[in-house]
Amino acid sequence: MEQKNVVGIVAEYNPFHNGHAYHLRQAARLSGARAVVVVLSSNFVQRGEPSFQDKWSRAEGALSGGADLVLELPVPFSCHNAGVFARGAVEILASTGIVTHLSFGMEGEIPRLESILDILLHEPLPFKEKLKSSLDRGLSFVESRALAVDFLVPGAKKSLSTPNNNLALAYLLEIAKKNTPLEPVPVKRIGASFHSLEGGVFASASAIRLQLRNGLVEEARNAVPDDNFKLILRDLSAGRCVLDENRIMAAYRILLARSSLEELSKVAEMGEGLESRLKAAARHAKDLQDFISSCTTRRYPRGRICRHLVHALIGLDHWTNRAFQRLGPPCIRVLGANGKGRGLLKEMRSTASLPLLGRCDESKQGRIASLMEVERKATEIWETFVSGTRPDAEKKAVPILVP
Repeated sequence: MEQKNVVGIVAEYNPFHNGHAYHLRQAARLSGARAVVVVLSSNFVQRGEPSFQDKWSRAEGALSGGADLVLELPVPFSCHNAGVFARGAVEILASTGIVTHLSFGMEGEIPRLESILDILLHEPLPFKEKLKSSLDRGLSFVESRALAVDFLVPGAKKSLSTPNNNLALAYLLEIAKKNTPLEPVPVKRIGASFHSLEGGVFASASAIRLQLRNGLVEEARNAVPDDNFKLILRDLSAGRCVLDENRIMAAYRILLARSSLEELSKVAEMGEGLESRLKAAARHAKDLQDFISSCTTRRYPRGRICRHLVHALIGLDHWTNRAFQRLGPPCIRVLGANGKGRGLLKEMRSTASLPLLGRCDESKQGRIASLMEVERKATEIWETFVSGTRPDAEKKAVPILVP
C-alpha cells in the first residue's frame, strides 16, 4: 500500500545541529512519513534577531540534515510571538494539501494538556479575570497567561514556562482553533536546554552561535553534523555569518536617533510608551547586550523588546502587521528541495490552496506583492550585518535544489 503520510516541522536551524538531526529522524519514524517538509524561518528569527546564516544556507542545511522540501515562514510571522509564529507556520503546512502530521520538540509531557487547551480555547471568566489581574500588575502576557492557567490547573505554570513547551502549546492551540487536519507528533528534546550556553555533542543553537562568534570553531564542530558543519565553514569563509553584534547595535542607534516618538509609536505592537524607553536606552548603552538588558522588564521580556526593534528596522507597522495576522500567509514560498521534495511540489500543484512561488516577485498583485516587499527589505537589512554582502540577494535568489 502506498505510504501517504508527510510530516511537517517548523524550524529555525540557527544553525542546524545534532539535536535537530535527531528530531528529524524521530519525526519521520514516529509519523511513518514518506517525506519531511520543513517550514523555515526567514532572515529574522522568533527571538527577535537576524539569523546567523541566511535562509538559503539554512535551507541547504535542512536538506542536508534530512528534510525533503523547505518552505519559508515569512518574516512577519517568523519574527513574532509564539502565537503568530505558530499560526503562520501551521497555515502554510495545512495549505500544502499534502502534509498530514506536525512534529515539534518538547522538554517533557504537559500534564492535563487537554484541560489546558480547553481553557485557552474558551477562556472562561476565572481565566480572564486572573489574566487581567496579572497584566495589571505589570507582568508579561506569557507569564500572565501561565499564571491564569495555573490558577485553574495547578502545576501547569512549570510545564508551560519552557520555550519548546510554549511553542508546542501554540501549535496545538492553532490546530484546535481551526480544526486543522494535522496529527501532532511530539518528540522529547534531548541534550542542552533551549537557551543553555554549555558545549557538547548536543549543545543548543545559542551555545553554537556563541562559540562561533568567539572563534571557537572546533568546539562547535562537535555539536553539528559533518555536512552541515561544512556549510558553516563555507559561510564563515565567505563572510556570510552574522558575527559582529556591533553592526546590529549601530543600526538600532541610527534608527532610534532619526525616528520621532510618533514614528516609533506606529511600529507593530509598540505601545505604552515603550518607544521613549528604547530611545533613551540607545543613547546610553555601551553595546547591544547592555541596550537590550536596560530595556527589559518583567512586563517587556527580552524577546519582545528584540522583536519590536526588528519590526521598527524593517518598517513593519501596526496596520500591515495586523493585516498579515488576520489574513495569514498569502503564498507558499519554496526555499529548497531534493528529488523527493520536487515530487511533492508536483503533487502540490493540484492540492495546494495557496499559490506556489520560487522567487521574490514584487510584480505579483495584492498581498503577495506586499509580502515580497517586506521580505526584500528584511533581506537587504540582513545583508548589512555580514561582511560578504550580496547586493539584491532576495531578487536574485532561486530555490536550493539538490539530488
